Amino acid sequence: MKLCILLYLMLFCPLWGKAQILKIDGIEFALRKPAAYSTKSEIMVLFGGRNWPGEKTLKAYGFDKLADKHRLFLLSPSFVNRDYWEPGKWSGPVLKKAIAEVEKRYKLNSVRLYFYGYSAGGQCASLFYEWMPERVQAWGVHGCGVYPEKIRYASAPALITCGLNDEDRFRISRQFAYRYREAGGELVWKVYPGGHELNREALEFARCWFDAILSGETAMEYGEDDTGKIGSKNRIDPEFRNPLYNAKIRELWESKR
Repeated sequence: MKLCILLYLMLFCPLWGKAQILKIDGIEFALRKPAAYSTKSEIMVLFGGRNWPGEKTLKAYGFDKLADKHRLFLLSPSFVNRDYWEPGKWSGPVLKKAIAEVEKRYKLNSVRLYFYGYSAGGQCASLFYEWMPERVQAWGVHGCGVYPEKIRYASAPALITCGLNDEDRFRISRQFAYRYREAGGELVWKVYPGGHELNREALEFARCWFDAILSGETAMEYGEDDTGKIGSKNRIDPEFRNPLYNAKIRELWESKR
């Protein structure tokens, strides 16, 4: 009897940890359902490196525990070529259709979104936020070299990490960080040794940062770019100000400086 029940569960009950594949307008999306969810569950869109399949992105980023803790659906597109990081051309409407399908399938309310991406996926995260700011609650990137030329929206907290030897992206990202903060945005800027590769430390920081955002934490103190000094908000100029939400984020921000 027990064996029959086990076989039934294996055959007919989908496991929440395994990604499903949605196909929207010919584009595959990998979707991971959290261990538990409700109509209030939200969606995190994970954009992989250039032309990465969505399943590869979900495995590489390792956001499963974060997703289960906060009842997040993880959605990752398998975009390929055709300047897909520019949402106004074709990829933006396709992503919106995929999000609508997840909401319909799991009876979610019109949910808030969170974006994270690496390299070309970082370009997606930054440009898609600018394209649909009314839905995005927070966004983060690693090794990104393309951002909106003009900052029209800066209400969502942002995280930018980059390798010190990834010279062009480092320069572009740092300048954008200054401009985003000057526009009123809250942004954490973190530099790592090395080049353009996606490293474990950057991913750990991203998971910790999103956890704080999703938990509704506010900055307990602030760090200053370059000097690494820690102080109150008023002691650091806005364009150099890193909000540190908890002790773990401070520890990760101060590491490898």
